[in-house]
Parts: sequence; C-alpha cells; structure tokens
Amino acid sequence: MKWATSTIQESSLADGRFYLDEKLKFFLQRMPDTVLVMYRPVFQLKKATVETDTIMITPTETWCITFLESENNAVYLGSKETFWERKGRNGVSKKILNPHISLQRAEDIVKQIYKRKSMDIPVKKAVISREGYIDYPDAPIGLHLLDKRRFPEWFGAVRESRSPLKGQQLKGAEALLDYCRTVSVRRTDWDEED
Repeated sequence: MKWATSTIQESSLADGRFYLDEKLKFFLQRMPDTVLVMYRPVFQLKKATVETDTIMITPTETWCITFLESENNAVYLGSKETFWERKGRNGVSKKILNPHISLQRAEDIVKQIYKRKSMDIPVKKAVISREGYIDYPDAPIGLHLLDKRRFPEWFGAVRESRSPLKGQQLKGAEALLDYCRTVSVRRTDWDEED
C-alpha cells in the first residue's frame, strides 16, 4: 500500500478500509507483477467525476472487472433489464443492480481515453463471482461471466502468462492515470531548504 500511494515527489493517505479489502488483497497478492491494477479509480472527465470498478491492465489487454459476491453458492440470474436477481440460501431472492451497466461505462471510458491517445489495446469486461454461479444465457457479446465454474480457468491463464511488461501496457496505464483524480501532498523531503 505504501508503494501504491506514493511517488518520488508526492504521497497520498489511503483510506483505512483498503487495508482490509479482500478483493484488493486478492489482486495484489495473487496476480503476477506484470499485471497493473487500478482498484476503483476515479476518473475526471471534463466536469464529471466517475468512479469505476477495477481495471486490470495485462501485457496484452485491459480488463474492466466487477465482482458479484455476497454468499457462497448464490445464483445470479442475468438480464438486460436494470436489475438482476440473486437467489441465495433457502431460495430467498433479492434484486441487485445489473453489473453490466457499470462495466459498460468503465469500458467506454477506457476505450475513449485509449482512442484520444491513439492506442490500440483490446478492452474486455468481466463479471466475477468466485463462489457463486451466473446464469445469463443471452449475455451480450463481449461480456465474460466468470463464475465458480469458469473463474479458475481464467485466473490460471492470467497467472501463467509469461508475457513481460510491455511499453504499450505502461503507456496505457499512464494514459488512464492522466485522467484519474488524485489527492496527494508533496513529500517533505522534496521541499526546498531556506
């Protein structure tokens, strides 16, 4: 966290909840060092501030990722409507906001930034439910549904990738960071002495 919240000249105070965030730990501890992660970045686009879900930049592609995780073996019934249905234990149903809506917004932002910088990096989007199941037979093309059955294979492929960090990957991350909102202070060791 210290490395992620500081640069040579500036540092930021991380919200305490990030130190306990299981999903953030998952990305930082289990993904290879060649995968760059932007966890819940806040983009400043014109006059609008937009927070997205996780963006993962691999050497070959960029993933916009959202998680659906509330209880083990929950079943998520997808649809093109505003809400999906989650069936939990004892068949109790609950409506949840369609995760594809926020993923589509994140994908649009990333593609728009890459286009402005004349970058040709594939952008993919995924809904991840590591301990549950996703049932969405009519899922839009390009939406990856990585549930308990499909997630291990996808995760294994990302971890086993032997591709090194690439210049295009770093330029993509820099392009995205250029549009991110940052709250930081100048490090005292860089202040000029009187």
